[in-house]
Amino acid sequence: MEEEAANYDYESYESGSTFTGERESDLDQVLYDSLFRVTREMIKETQQELGLIKLCWPEIDRTKDLYLKMLPNNYCTLSDKERLLAWYAENFRQQFQVKYPRRRPLILACENECGIQKFVSTTIRRSTLPYPELYTWQGCGKFVSDYVEYEPLDKPLSIPKQLRSPTWVQKFRKGNCFECATFLVSLLLSQGYNAYVVSGYASREQTLCDLTRRTCPYLPQPEKPERPASTHHEITKYKLNPPTEYKSYFAAELEEEKTKKLEEKMIRAEKEQQRMIEDLEQLPVDSYWGYRIHAWVAILPELEGLRDQEITRPLFIESTTGVSYDPKDYDTAQLYLGVESIWNDKNYWVNMQSSAKSCVDIAWDLTKVELWEHLLPGEPWTMRGVAEEIDDESAVQQEKHLDMPYSYVNEINISEEEYRKRYPNGMKIIFYKKTKVELYAPYLQTDGLIEKITVYDDYDHITPTEVYEYYVNRSDHLMETRKNKNDGSIIDYYGRGRPDQCKEHRYFVGGPNQVDSERILDFYHVARFDGLSRLESHPTYLTQQFVDRDDFLYYRHAEFSQKRERSARRDASQQDIHYRHISKIIEKFDRDERIVPRKNIAIREFAISDNEIRLTYHYQPGQFTRASRMYVKPTLAERGERLTLNPELVQGYSPLDESYRSLDLLYELDAQLREEDTSISQVRAAEKELYAFLDVREKEYLHPQLSVSIYDTLRDPESEMLANEWSRTESQMDTTEDVDYLLPYLARIGNPSQLSREDALWIRNECLNDYKHSAIRRANKILRKFEVHSQELARTQALLTQSEDLTREEEEQILEKMNEINFYLQTLETRLNRHRDMVPVRYQMLVEHLHRSPHLAILASDSQ
Repeated sequence: MEEEAANYDYESYESGSTFTGERESDLDQVLYDSLFRVTREMIKETQQELGLIKLCWPEIDRTKDLYLKMLPNNYCTLSDKERLLAWYAENFRQQFQVKYPRRRPLILACENECGIQKFVSTTIRRSTLPYPELYTWQGCGKFVSDYVEYEPLDKPLSIPKQLRSPTWVQKFRKGNCFECATFLVSLLLSQGYNAYVVSGYASREQTLCDLTRRTCPYLPQPEKPERPASTHHEITKYKLNPPTEYKSYFAAELEEEKTKKLEEKMIRAEKEQQRMIEDLEQLPVDSYWGYRIHAWVAILPELEGLRDQEITRPLFIESTTGVSYDPKDYDTAQLYLGVESIWNDKNYWVNMQSSAKSCVDIAWDLTKVELWEHLLPGEPWTMRGVAEEIDDESAVQQEKHLDMPYSYVNEINISEEEYRKRYPNGMKIIFYKKTKVELYAPYLQTDGLIEKITVYDDYDHITPTEVYEYYVNRSDHLMETRKNKNDGSIIDYYGRGRPDQCKEHRYFVGGPNQVDSERILDFYHVARFDGLSRLESHPTYLTQQFVDRDDFLYYRHAEFSQKRERSARRDASQQDIHYRHISKIIEKFDRDERIVPRKNIAIREFAISDNEIRLTYHYQPGQFTRASRMYVKPTLAERGERLTLNPELVQGYSPLDESYRSLDLLYELDAQLREEDTSISQVRAAEKELYAFLDVREKEYLHPQLSVSIYDTLRDPESEMLANEWSRTESQMDTTEDVDYLLPYLARIGNPSQLSREDALWIRNECLNDYKHSAIRRANKILRKFEVHSQELARTQALLTQSEDLTREEEEQILEKMNEINFYLQTLETRLNRHRDMVPVRYQMLVEHLHRSPHLAILASDSQ
């Protein structure tokens, strides 16, 4: 190519040009340089498209980049084993290309951030992080999708230019699909999952991480309506027959035909609307359908693996979103269109199933060579299937093969502060179908906002209809806010712990912040002394609902008169919150079994404007009507110091036609007059409480305060100081003087000032014998526990295999119990092995300690 460029340059120089001298030579030099640059770029692109593996390894200058200076040498160099693997892989690639010329080139090796071509499997490094969320595949997938910012491939139809290491991804918090999948597989392998990076082809929306046509998974699920309790009608001997209904059959047929036509019209309109929505959501045709390169993660079942009970069938995980898919699902086949190869940190497999039209038809048995061709002949024993028994010499010959080199990447290490920050720059925005999701790290927003979901009426995310906001670490215990943009309603949800025990607050945006504005408050009634569960405020009424009160009150409704002018009310509201005049108070009570029904009040109404007290009592058993009574309140002048009863001002009804003494009626009237004053004061107290709540709430919204846990060492300096003080105390306890273990033995012989040789030998032998017996007792105790758990595991396995009518929940409980027992057995086995290894070491340390003991110095002098 360089010779062609030189010839082209020579011919252009010899042509009949009008330029002469230095100007002509400069033009020729520019033309030569441009042609030479294009040629080198074309060669490099061709090498990349063919997937060629470089077999020469020049040195890399790392002095120009600060990040490269911090990396170890193995990032920029290749070991002898890696070079041998490169030769091996290039030979494999050439044979594969010759045998299958129509298949796309394999992704075997890519350049890392240093420009050194590394085999893809060596980029995976198993890394365990100390965070409980990352102990499951769901948590790992969600964390990687939040932690790394996805960057689509520059050329979606070509092999990626680079496969940067997880170290680079962690440093800069971004990466393409191959880098995100490698990062996720590194975490999954450390947790015992049989995970692989999958290289294949996906849809345009999947490769671009376009979620604008998918339903938002963050939306709260609608609450399922409670099933009404089945009512058993009492079967009676006598019942009334329903009256005969006279109707026209012709009119009924006309009505039925009209209803049928209306239903058909509604069905057609619904189908038309559904068709219009499908046409609107129809994606444009992709001219590169089936050719866009993409990488994702697959978790396969593993024989006798750590997660064999959890992973029973193949599973796809999209590392860019953290969403899982079933490979056998039809919808998955529309997203993932084909698989070329898969790999982990042990080997590389090529998909040989040409008959598979999509991922649905792919068989994931890697032990079958006709389905999956592996690069290296050596693989884990779990991947080889069940083989016949062979002798030791043949087994040694089989193990003589090239295995995968150790990963050159450093182990992923994410600090607690970086883990809590989670998102790049602490925030992330995701667009779904008619929904926008904003995610924030804790303490990033001053109001404690961590998640905001906005629902729109259009696909362009312009007209919002609903907003969901979630908060954490709020001092006012605010957890969630729901806003409806259509009617302007807002619902605030609070957690337990507020002084007023508020649970929900429903109000309208833009409404006045006064006690007479329309709002509803729900409370945690268990934590309140008055049992208040709901308070509903309105310009014309105030309603309270109670639960489990000692006086059996469960409902209070106060109505206000509207006689006062607006200006007078506004002026009064600025001075006193009790400016509304109470016209009526209605109270309802539950049944008190200690009182007979005819004297137990069910409904009490204080008609203040009508100067009346109306009482309604509970039903008597077997009665269809109940007693009631109405008192006309005497004037204040008539009350005086001694209340008198005027029988003409009392009206009542009794189903049993009972008569009451005037003295009982007088006592009841006196009690109800006092109860009226109490009810009025309680209504005024409710207005005062509501006013105080609105005042506190306004301050909380204007100046939100965030709380810091005492266990948060990153933000609470006091807890960090206590942790440091505790560590210093522990270190001081470690440096205390040694305990004299011979004191109990000296006490047996009377604590003599000097020991004879016989006493010293007796003490030495007794001490050593006691240690031997304690070691044996501990080993026997571990063995007994191991036997007990082994028997329990056998019984549990028998229960799982012999029981055929187990539900899915019972089966999961049994599997969870088996995993817990296996964990105990592994722990006991580790303890027993450690005990066996440490007994002789500790015995020798005890012998040396006795030799140095001043009490047994006579033995040391005799030995000398």
